[in-house]
Amino acid sequence: MAPASAATGPKAADGFGFTARLTIGAGDTARGCSGALVSREWVVTAASCFADDPAQVAGGKPKEKTTVTVSRTDLSAGTAHTSEVAELVPAAGRDVVMARLSVSAPADVPVVSLADTPLAAGDEATFSGLGRTSTEWVPGAAHTSAFTVDSVNGTTLALSGRTSSDSVCQGDAGGPVLRESDNGAELVGIATRSWRGGCLGESETRNNAEAQRTDDLSEWISATAHRAWTRQLAAGDFTGDGKLDALAVDGTDGNLYAHPGDGKGGFTGRRQIGIQWNTTPVITAGDFTGDNKSDIVAIRDDGTLLTYPGDGTGRFGHTITAGTGWNSMRLLAAGDLTGDKKTDLLAAHDNGTLYIYPGDGKGGVGRGITAGTGWDGIRLIAVGDYNGDGKADATAINNNGTLYSYTNNGKNAFNTGTAVGTGWKTTRLITGGDFNNDGKADLLALRNATTFYTYPGDNKGHFSTPVTTQP
Repeated sequence: MAPASAATGPKAADGFGFTARLTIGAGDTARGCSGALVSREWVVTAASCFADDPAQVAGGKPKEKTTVTVSRTDLSAGTAHTSEVAELVPAAGRDVVMARLSVSAPADVPVVSLADTPLAAGDEATFSGLGRTSTEWVPGAAHTSAFTVDSVNGTTLALSGRTSSDSVCQGDAGGPVLRESDNGAELVGIATRSWRGGCLGESETRNNAEAQRTDDLSEWISATAHRAWTRQLAAGDFTGDGKLDALAVDGTDGNLYAHPGDGKGGFTGRRQIGIQWNTTPVITAGDFTGDNKSDIVAIRDDGTLLTYPGDGTGRFGHTITAGTGWNSMRLLAAGDLTGDKKTDLLAAHDNGTLYIYPGDGKGGVGRGITAGTGWDGIRLIAVGDYNGDGKADATAINNNGTLYSYTNNGKNAFNTGTAVGTGWKTTRLITGGDFNNDGKADLLALRNATTFYTYPGDNKGHFSTPVTTQP
């Protein structure tokens, strides 16, 4: 049985638009595979698309340039979306890999639902692919084939085509095996091997196929698809040019990067300013040492709170231990919250309590002041003077995707939150600052694989159309 590579059956309906085409390498040696879009930024496919031995596929950037093309209907149309793959995440011990798109797919392309229960022998399944068919070398749209499940073991499905025209062909490795449910098609596996009977250019008549199960990987697929590859986001002037930069910990290599700001709300590339920050689950930035230079405050995995004094050129002096036992703090933001002209910390505890930790102007913080309770439903926070009254306020995103503004009441606490936006559920990270140098606090959000959205503030607690950047 040869590695699977397109279905010989009929053209799929629009509902199979989650079927993706992968092109690995370039020129005469380029290889084609199929996959399934499981989120706007992630495709699941076969690890054997990238190496003969799936166990040799390493996480991180693919060794060869890899592109993913998706479309609701026709991949050959001008509306098709193509993106390079920025990262691979293989499943341990399985011929399955997740591929992250560097530019997320548009909202009109559907994503596939994940099944969490297995097929059984005798069940029916549908395969969707974008490889070769019985009449086309490179089809412009997904085609389907009907299969019967012959057997199921711990990791694989054995399948046989229901008719002589139902097969899996060259170009379909990683294509989705699906089960129909009340909610539509559900992903139960991905094709990995096939006899290719009935495929164009093949003399073989057998049309049996093999697939890797995905029902038992549904939690892993979901967790991978929804993790933030940029682990943390903060803002400060780390290049010394008077413009705010974005500071990010890259989840792929664990390094710390500054994305220089252009003073108009956008960013210009990135530069590495630190290594091995993958043990830092929470960061924020501000002038904690009182020298008018941006510093970093970080919570390490062991719960230590550290201040990294910046020198204004992207370098940092000796760290200052600002506290211990911070393991339970899940969110940090920074600003002058107490009105003493020193940068303070705003921290959300796992139990939903919100604290203000007054800065001492020397890189340390004082005892925490309870600034609110019931913040366990808040998943992201940022600080800035969003209403223009000279006091640092908080902006927060609720788990339901509502954006709230919490104005500073001048008494080490905040007034009741006011909803200033909806539809922020897919936002991964936020931070505050004046990114367009107009003297008003803005909001910077990371919403997909690489795109920054800078929302200019109006000094009234609201935000206007964002400036977008793909560094």
